[in-house]
Amino acid sequence: MGQGEDKEICRAVYMGEYCEANIKGLRGGVEMNGDLRKFNLLAIVCFLLLVASSSLFYLREQIYVRPESYFYLLSLALAITFAQVLFFRENFVWIGFVFFTEVLLIALSFVLTQQALYKTVLGRDPWFHWILTEEIVRRGYIPPYNDIPMPYVKMPNFHLLIASGIILADLQYKWAQFLSAGLPTLILLMLVAYLYSKKLFGHQVGLASLLLVAISDNVLDMVGKSVIPNSVGVALTFLIFYLVYFGNINNNKIKLLAIILATSLVLMHTVSFSFLIWQVFVISTLSLIFRENTAKGYLSVLGLLIVLAIFEWALYSGFYLENLITIFKQLFIYGFDTESYEARLPTTFLDALIARLGMFLYFAIAGVALLWTFVRLFKQRFRDRLMLSNIVATGGIVAGVGSFITPALNGISHRFWYYGEVLSSAFVGWLLVDNRAKNRKITFVFAVILIFLLSFLMMKANVANDDNPLVPYYSQRTGWYDSEITAGKFIISAESEIPLASDFDYSWNLKYLKTYLYSSGKLEEVNRAVPKTFEEVESCGCIFIFRKEGFENRLFYLSGRWTQTPHLPLKDSTPLIDELSEQGSVIYGNNNVLMILEGSK
Repeated sequence: MGQGEDKEICRAVYMGEYCEANIKGLRGGVEMNGDLRKFNLLAIVCFLLLVASSSLFYLREQIYVRPESYFYLLSLALAITFAQVLFFRENFVWIGFVFFTEVLLIALSFVLTQQALYKTVLGRDPWFHWILTEEIVRRGYIPPYNDIPMPYVKMPNFHLLIASGIILADLQYKWAQFLSAGLPTLILLMLVAYLYSKKLFGHQVGLASLLLVAISDNVLDMVGKSVIPNSVGVALTFLIFYLVYFGNINNNKIKLLAIILATSLVLMHTVSFSFLIWQVFVISTLSLIFRENTAKGYLSVLGLLIVLAIFEWALYSGFYLENLITIFKQLFIYGFDTESYEARLPTTFLDALIARLGMFLYFAIAGVALLWTFVRLFKQRFRDRLMLSNIVATGGIVAGVGSFITPALNGISHRFWYYGEVLSSAFVGWLLVDNRAKNRKITFVFAVILIFLLSFLMMKANVANDDNPLVPYYSQRTGWYDSEITAGKFIISAESEIPLASDFDYSWNLKYLKTYLYSSGKLEEVNRAVPKTFEEVESCGCIFIFRKEGFENRLFYLSGRWTQTPHLPLKDSTPLIDELSEQGSVIYGNNNVLMILEGSK
């Protein structure tokens, strides 16, 4: 064979390889364009569903209740949004921005429509955070503990943040808390969840993770219903952990930023700061065990966090170190006590499970994902130290899901649920978008259906939904109707020496309404009677405020702060109203609220 023939053969081979490469490139381009068209089509459908759900809210029949169909449409929009992640795997900035916008708008629709139903704040804790913040705005400085006896006068960063929003934007507290704290917290959680999950599992899981964070029931509660210091605190904890672990810990700029954020956090919330100490402790310990060169940097951060905690909890505020010691004592003394937990339930354990079904399903998936990942690491002899540290740190927080059956921790169990849903979103997202199954179409359909179901259960969960929860008789309504606000203002303006009584959530919050109305510079008190039953109401010698709608349709509590007695919905309150009226005198009434002077006959 001659030299010329060799050249012809080489040329032919080269052209063949060139053509094959071009054909593959064209196929890839065609597939990507097809996936992009699917993504755009699904985005259009998602926005149409969002518009339709908003229309249903606007046209609702019951002024204080969002219709069931509203939640179905939002859940469907979220399922379609999740399908976009499975369809389009390329890491394009524009695609990520559109996806982020869709998820954010859906979450905002849920929280804003709920806030718009009531003129008052929602949840229990926001009522006293409202008063402290308003007093800071009125005075221009943090009031002393003697005037406003709340521990947060020594941990005021959350209240200073919202006070700034009230002053700068000229907003009422109700909306300032959301715009200054709730919305930024939601955005920060979604962004850090994406970055965190992307580091562990890649871009696609990052997108799934930010969606899971935005639909989690405890997240929806903390950023849209009960906006409190822990809401922002967990977001800061998540951000600091990401910076410390995924940044260069030996970089002084990273350390300085982490120190500034940690100092802000310790002056905001104790439990969030405790979570941060736990996570840094885990990565410090593992880095020492595996003799990594980052161990010294992690230990220095851990030491600084402990110093900050001691300074704030023991020296400056003087409130929390003793409480922390008490919690540890109770934890070792009482351990787990399921019988005590069931005894405190206002309904059956099954009702509690249904009310929290979305969360339990979520954590069940998280547990499987964490265990599966740990087994894989074990087979690899823990070569991936990054993944191991995150499994242990996340597993410790997720294990706190069971804290509700421990007498020592049941009062703060919801803090574990909140951060647990945020941290485990990476592992839940990884399990849902994992595409190694033989039949990808079946796993695709299953994942989308699961997201629809999970979204619906999360948005209907009692902890997140104040107006139309999954199990109405498991939780009380915390927002006040206009008729209840009017009645509250009336009874405060006509207050006498006769004590007042009502369900706990109404009578207790009257003092915060009174403090706001009087603007006296101190926390006002209301003369309250605390009957545990309606039999005791008849002989209480008090003015009993009867909230007809709340008593008929939702769980409610009688008695005082430490002796709250749960009562299931009355369904029909007419016989009870007639009985109470016979024993007393009706002194005020509107379509929803009656005030009866008991013991007057």
